[in-house]
Amino acid sequence: MKKFTINRQRSLLKGSAATLLATFAMGVGVSGAYAQDADTDEEVEEVVVTGSRIPRKDLVANSPVSVVGIEEIRLTTNVEADRLLDALPQTVSTNGPTTNNPGNGAANVNLRGLGTVRTLVLVNGRRFVGESTSGVVDLNNIPTSLIQRAEVVTGGASAVYGSDALAGVVNFILKDDFEGLEISSQYGTTQEGDSDRFNVDLTLGTNFDDGRGNVVINASYFNREQTFAGARDFAAVQFAEDTDANGNPIFVPGGSTTIPQGRFNSNTLDENGVLDSFGNPIGSGGVIVTSDGLAQAFRDPEDRFNFSPFNNLQLPLERWTLSALGTYQVTDGIELFFEGTFANNRINRTLAPTPFSEGGFQLDLRNPFIPQALVDVFSQIDDDGDSIVSTGVRRRTLEAGNRVSADNRNLYRFVTGFRGDLGDSASWEVFYNFGRSEETQRQEGNIVISRFQQGLLVDPDNPTQCANPANGCVVLNPFGEGNLTQEQIDFITVGATNTTFIQQQQAGAYLSGTAYELPAGPLGYSVGLEYRKESAANQPDTFLATGDIDGFNAGLPTNGSFDVKEIFVETVVPILSGVAGAEYLGIEAGIRFSDYSTAGGVTSYKIGGEWNPVEDLKLRALYQRAVRAPNVNELFLGQSNAFPGGLDFCDLDASPTAAEQAFCVQLGVPQAGIATFQQDNAQIEVLNGGNPDLFEETSDTYTVGFVYTPSQIPGLTFIADYYDITVDDAISTFGGGLQSTIDACRITLDINDPFCQVLTARDPSGQLEEVPQFNQNIASIATSGIDVSAAYAFDAFGGEFRITSAATHVISFERQGSPIVQVDECAGVVGVRTTCGRANPEFRVTSRVSYSIDELTVSLRHRYLSSVEDERLAFGTSTAAQLLVPVIGDQNIFDFTFNYQLRENLSIFGNINNLFDNDPPIFGRGANGQFNTDSGTYDVLGRRFTVGFRANF
Repeated sequence: MKKFTINRQRSLLKGSAATLLATFAMGVGVSGAYAQDADTDEEVEEVVVTGSRIPRKDLVANSPVSVVGIEEIRLTTNVEADRLLDALPQTVSTNGPTTNNPGNGAANVNLRGLGTVRTLVLVNGRRFVGESTSGVVDLNNIPTSLIQRAEVVTGGASAVYGSDALAGVVNFILKDDFEGLEISSQYGTTQEGDSDRFNVDLTLGTNFDDGRGNVVINASYFNREQTFAGARDFAAVQFAEDTDANGNPIFVPGGSTTIPQGRFNSNTLDENGVLDSFGNPIGSGGVIVTSDGLAQAFRDPEDRFNFSPFNNLQLPLERWTLSALGTYQVTDGIELFFEGTFANNRINRTLAPTPFSEGGFQLDLRNPFIPQALVDVFSQIDDDGDSIVSTGVRRRTLEAGNRVSADNRNLYRFVTGFRGDLGDSASWEVFYNFGRSEETQRQEGNIVISRFQQGLLVDPDNPTQCANPANGCVVLNPFGEGNLTQEQIDFITVGATNTTFIQQQQAGAYLSGTAYELPAGPLGYSVGLEYRKESAANQPDTFLATGDIDGFNAGLPTNGSFDVKEIFVETVVPILSGVAGAEYLGIEAGIRFSDYSTAGGVTSYKIGGEWNPVEDLKLRALYQRAVRAPNVNELFLGQSNAFPGGLDFCDLDASPTAAEQAFCVQLGVPQAGIATFQQDNAQIEVLNGGNPDLFEETSDTYTVGFVYTPSQIPGLTFIADYYDITVDDAISTFGGGLQSTIDACRITLDINDPFCQVLTARDPSGQLEEVPQFNQNIASIATSGIDVSAAYAFDAFGGEFRITSAATHVISFERQGSPIVQVDECAGVVGVRTTCGRANPEFRVTSRVSYSIDELTVSLRHRYLSSVEDERLAFGTSTAAQLLVPVIGDQNIFDFTFNYQLRENLSIFGNINNLFDNDPPIFGRGANGQFNTDSGTYDVLGRRFTVGFRANF
């Protein structure tokens, strides 16, 4: 009886091929192994390798496929699925456990740096429900202790798997046919004694009904402790860039201009030359209240607020997962299968206290709390004598405590279906896949804008009372640090509760096998039908939905759905086999047509070939056209605010010309302050929103490479592939993002240009606020490079050595935010002002050397990131002499692991990550303002220790 290996994707290897695949599966750029050894007649069963649905005996796919296998999973001791993928240089950092803002604690994967929405995540070859309205999968929900291996295809794979696979596919293959009981647990901490991680797993498997069925149940608990940025010297102070008396670049303490003392800025103060209590002119920065009640002109950067230590350096996470997998052989030709998953994730995001920042507020000079010095200042612009003046209020509400978002997420998923054989030449499968994710988010620390204004206006007849006593109003005292009482805080703060749900339904039917024998071998095929429906909704709290909030991002509800009907066909056509100069020559092709209820009909396809001129060498090439239909978030996102990094070209730091400064006055920057104008914060408030008229993104992927397994050097494999990926009509925010919009306006300097029109959204002091940035098919991304990997296993010194190495060389990575702006080359660049975003080294290398003897295995892993330069240097807007850190040097991180088998059913293991305690590179303002470094790319926690055990019964 033939086993159902096709759709279960089980690589059941025999002979020396098993050794070769095991060598590969340690985290290098794996593309598969030859399934038949030259010195044996043993063959392997047909298997399916990610990137194709056609079962083959040759595991070397045409698509470059990398594998993180069970041995690498155990050597890294990682229990977070996104950290497992660190072994692959094709993956780029995302908002993970050490990125607090932005970031929501979800664990995502980003292949080639093309974005998490362009990477498709599968579990056992089927889709997994997302955690947000964007549909992006949170890898925290995938039970890591059940992962047998992770197969990664980089490059468009839509013809095989459908939408979202522009950058590639990550396919987690779970263990099946498990029998027995396995218990494992581990504990880890840093050299500083913080950032603890604890995990325990229980896996139980059993066969039943004389082996016709098998059930595997897994339960897991994981707890990751909170660490604040103040726990590390490099992150305890937010740096700002400045120059010394000689004009040399230096770092100085910086932070936010929204400060606990309160900052009150009015253009009229600046225009009238009003002086502070010390005789200094009050410029566009406004005036603050000192600890002794005096009015002092704001000094930049001396008076900025250091928000950094209040933020999370490691986000806390508590996770429970419960999973079950089962199979039952109904008849000799039909098997029932089932997968079920429940996951609960609790994450607390912590940000510094709310930076309350509003322009055009009315300030009542009769407020009994206002210092006389401040009254003296503002009385000079009270032209009508009514004791009410207009001013901007910038007040860090330290008395209200940190902003905390407590996210509680539940995920449910089950898959069921049947599979079987049609004789010896074909297999079939039908399945139904249902997933639902629900999140309840409780926010604390938000400030109600209208109530803050209400508390600043007093009853002229009784100034101790509010002019409008509604809602239990109390008169506010924001004039100086620590002056807001608990009663006042209770009046202006509000908790908020948001809910989100995402639901995915997928049904499919496949038929795969061989149609008939050609002279060079069997013609392989796979045909199928799929139906999928995606629904998502986000219901923000009423206060958030109205926009009457400062604190966390506010927004309107998001609600929408779409469905898609798909049909696909794939084939492998052998042309030559076993002849001189062609051990094998064949063609691979596939096409998929998808009919979306939103984007309409789209087509993706692939064509390529492979050629083995000799048995030891395989040459391969593949072209793929991939598509990505817009997701619910992109289509139906309710208007919401966000705070991306950006530099207004009106800012002095952007070195505006005289013509540009004159144009900035047209945009809304006050004429009196244009010569000294600086934006308040590195992050600028924008308004995001969906667009139901979006259409699909497309990508073209070319890969050319070879696999070399020299028979004269048993155990050695060498793989190299060139890739080229171009994404057109990429969905992005208006203008391709805030910075691209600013850059586009700077080119035209035309007030009627749409890119300039949105930059008129400014407060009375000229600061950009609520800049409209709604979704458009407007951007493009193109990247190319070379992947190289090698694996070698040999016996020496009484044991076995295993050496693996995988490297990616990014030749080019081009971004274009909109057709009107320049193409930015981001390979080898770090985006200090977020044009290029996080560090994008040209070279990434992961290597491992392991040695096993008797019951002991020791292993050393080396991770290398090449140097990156500041984007301002790369783009020619600054010279190296003007930058304190123009280039971040090469980074080398070493990890050490040991595993010792105490007895047959019990092993202990330990791990030291960042063995030499390398500090992250500091370069002033990290990507997205993250702790003076790029906390998603570089290690910010330092040396970490992990110990654990694994027992089998």
